[in-house]
Amino acid sequence: MSDRSEVIDPGSHSPLRRPQRSVLADDVYDIIRDGLVSHRISPGSRLNLDQLARELHVSNTPVRQALARLESEGLVQKEPYRGFSASRLLDSRTIAELYGYRLLIEPPTAARAARHRTDAQAAELEALCDPAKISPFVADETPDGDLAQLDVDFHCRIARQAGNNVVLENLAQTLTRMRLYSAYGVHGAAELAWEEHRAVTDAIRGGDAEAAATAMRTHLTNGLDRMRKAFD
Repeated sequence: MSDRSEVIDPGSHSPLRRPQRSVLADDVYDIIRDGLVSHRISPGSRLNLDQLARELHVSNTPVRQALARLESEGLVQKEPYRGFSASRLLDSRTIAELYGYRLLIEPPTAARAARHRTDAQAAELEALCDPAKISPFVADETPDGDLAQLDVDFHCRIARQAGNNVVLENLAQTLTRMRLYSAYGVHGAAELAWEEHRAVTDAIRGGDAEAAATAMRTHLTNGLDRMRKAFD
């Protein structure tokens, strides 16, 4: 089936920015991914490959490559004879399963980061959790894409400091999928989450592996509880 058969709902997404540097597949991927996770491209909307290529002033090839990468990350879906569409918002069961995966992976990862931490690495985490940096986002009770990305950065930084690239790669993909849903719109959720981040950071700074694992487990368990309340 030709790509021309794909349609996109009028008004289903705001205009995307154009690539600012030499046009590469990575640039196109970054731009479309940003549109998806920020919901400028509406969840569930059909994606017209030709239209995206015209909008970004590129050929179809880098757009097709970008959509294939985004499909592997769960941000877009491809249906036979229908083409690509933006993934729909995650349901409560899928989010619970993603939290279950994270509970298996992230507590021991935080423990490893604590065992191997350096002062410089601890300072990196503390900078990410700095109340002066987070407070402006927390004060706004509406879901915020920048705050969600800071959350991703925090968890991925711990995985990077733990030194396991496989964990880092898979966790980054999981967290990207989870950006299709955020409980930050729930009153007080963001403030609580970042207080828990600071507890994890304090344990890592102290080199206490057991405390780091416990703090991370508490954070994820609480996050799952906040998610369930958001769906009620």
